[in-house]
Amino acid sequence: MHLIKEFFAHSLRILLGLLFIASGLLKLIPIEPFELNFIDLGVANWFTAPIIARGLIGFELLLGVFLIFNLAMNKFTIKATYSILIFFTFYLVYQILTTGNKGNCGCFGTFLQMTPLESIYKNIAMLTVLTIVQFIPAKWSLPWSKIFIPLFILASFISPCLLNPPDSLIKGHRIGAINYPLDLKRIYSDTSIIKPSIDLTTGKHIVAFISLTCGHCRMNALKMHVLQLRNPDFPFYILLHGDSVLYEKKFFEFSKAENIPYSYFNNDDFFSFVDGSLPAIFWLQNDTVKFRSLYSDLNEDDIRNWLKTGMVPISNDTIRKPLLIETDSLK
Repeated sequence: MHLIKEFFAHSLRILLGLLFIASGLLKLIPIEPFELNFIDLGVANWFTAPIIARGLIGFELLLGVFLIFNLAMNKFTIKATYSILIFFTFYLVYQILTTGNKGNCGCFGTFLQMTPLESIYKNIAMLTVLTIVQFIPAKWSLPWSKIFIPLFILASFISPCLLNPPDSLIKGHRIGAINYPLDLKRIYSDTSIIKPSIDLTTGKHIVAFISLTCGHCRMNALKMHVLQLRNPDFPFYILLHGDSVLYEKKFFEFSKAENIPYSYFNNDDFFSFVDGSLPAIFWLQNDTVKFRSLYSDLNEDDIRNWLKTGMVPISNDTIRKPLLIETDSLK
């Protein structure tokens, strides 16, 4: 009987630890939706959100490792695990009350999507398991724990930054100020394309070519949604490609980008604008591409500065020759 009880205690504790580790790692790739939650809530800015996100993931990893190896259970692990589960449960209740039980709560990243209510049930189950673990303590503990504890702490908080470094730490290639006409007039003359609700060929616009089935596209749309909420005057527009019946609902549930004007561009000519690379985000002035950005280049201050002064972000590429795009089908 004693062995069964001991095995039961070990199994539940290890299972709980593995869930915390899985929750942390699955948030890492992609981490952007998790980061954007903090900006959307107003508790972080574009600089602090990546730090907070990786810090929380590191904390989840630490709890998972401490639970698996039965470390500092009474002094730290049990109390910290109760605290984080209760905190996130109250946050989910708040989310349901304010925005409803819709979308992905993000507990397991984009790999396993759960509604806020489903996540509350999951947290209640984990709290129940934690209570059992607390009152049926396992006697085994990791030898030389005083050596391993600081190593585990260090590894838990460093690993999220190593596995998925913040964009600010990567000096990546920017697709930059390229100064060529995009020729969006074609989509207004083609009868097979739904016409955009505004004239994108005059004035300043940031136009995103996005596929409903592209994961990176959904991420871009989510970031644009947050930027638009914070800056209603930003001239965003989305040109969507894909089967709206099959994919539109999931796309907008994830991205929440209904606050951005959009139209469908379900024509093969769509891909001639983007060089086969999606998403493609063009900063346009009178239909001339002044900057082509990646996800990381959608910077609030850069956009604001461009709208005011016309200066685009610093780029590795300063000029690009116009593409020779076939337009016979539109003649």
